[in-house]
Amino acid sequence: MKRVLAVVTVMLVVLVLPGRAQETPRPEFDNAPVGDVLVWAQKSLGVGFVYEGRDLVDPATNQPRRVTSKGTNPQTRAERVVLLLELLRRAGLVAFEVGGMPGPTYQLHTGEAAARLAPIVDDPARLAGLYFGALSIRLKRAAPIEVAARVRERLSPGVGRAEVFEATGTLIVTDFADRLAAAWEVARAADVATERAEDLHVAHLAVKSGPAGRHLAALERLRMPGEGWKGAVNEQANVVLLSGRRDELARVEERSGRLDNQPAAGAYVETTQTFKLIFVSAAEASRVLREMFQSQIEAGSVQIGAFDRTKSVVFRGSEFDATRAKETLRTIDVQGAAPRND
Repeated sequence: MKRVLAVVTVMLVVLVLPGRAQETPRPEFDNAPVGDVLVWAQKSLGVGFVYEGRDLVDPATNQPRRVTSKGTNPQTRAERVVLLLELLRRAGLVAFEVGGMPGPTYQLHTGEAAARLAPIVDDPARLAGLYFGALSIRLKRAAPIEVAARVRERLSPGVGRAEVFEATGTLIVTDFADRLAAAWEVARAADVATERAEDLHVAHLAVKSGPAGRHLAALERLRMPGEGWKGAVNEQANVVLLSGRRDELARVEERSGRLDNQPAAGAYVETTQTFKLIFVSAAEASRVLREMFQSQIEAGSVQIGAFDRTKSVVFRGSEFDATRAKETLRTIDVQGAAPRND
């Protein structure tokens, strides 16, 4: 990385030399390597880039990523920035602006790396003004794995991702904001009830006010004569799973809503917290937490993200688990801590 930063610094120095700063070449690219786009941006915008050399290579062909752009002539700086981000997007790259550098600088990531930096939202309205992010979609009726297959058809090639959490009936979709909006519409359209009330169905009830086992016991006591629905509990995710006729499950979900319509018990409130680190690396802290919460991660009740650039860990789960994670990090984040090299 030090060698890359040195190259970027040289590029920025070249931009301020007499006769160079005024150059505004037209962005005419015909199946050109993405490196040509970076050169154009450096000359026309005066920006630098930080990236791993392998990220400019298409893993499918082992050749440089290529883009095409003809007939465009952006006049303002804002228009050129928009074009730059779009060309990088076509090349399967995501640009994050970073501070602390001599001049405007973008760090380039492929889809997998960008997904780890994406902020997570659970409401499509919060996509406004977002460039790249992750959208959490909770499904009520459709099978998450089936919806994920439809959603992936609408995502950016090589960048977009859709992760499935069966235990909670949730999808975490990562992509550019406009593709996330399209993914939301696809998921909503798939998550509709059929017209036949007798269709068999599985419902996920996330319990907020107490243990899922106790909640299911209460629903069993409210069972009406002739109802044949069945229930099970996922204790790790604190979720009640119901199976049965759609019309029956609709009545059970209504009863469940009334039972659960109380302030959430503190230990089961879902929270997202960011833990700043001092001594230990974000990668090492994330590894420790992932081992500690392996079963919860597999069940979908806990999500953990590591951000080495800001030296922080983002933890999403119950308040109880977040407190355990915080105490664990406090124990390992001590002076002299060093990451493992295994």
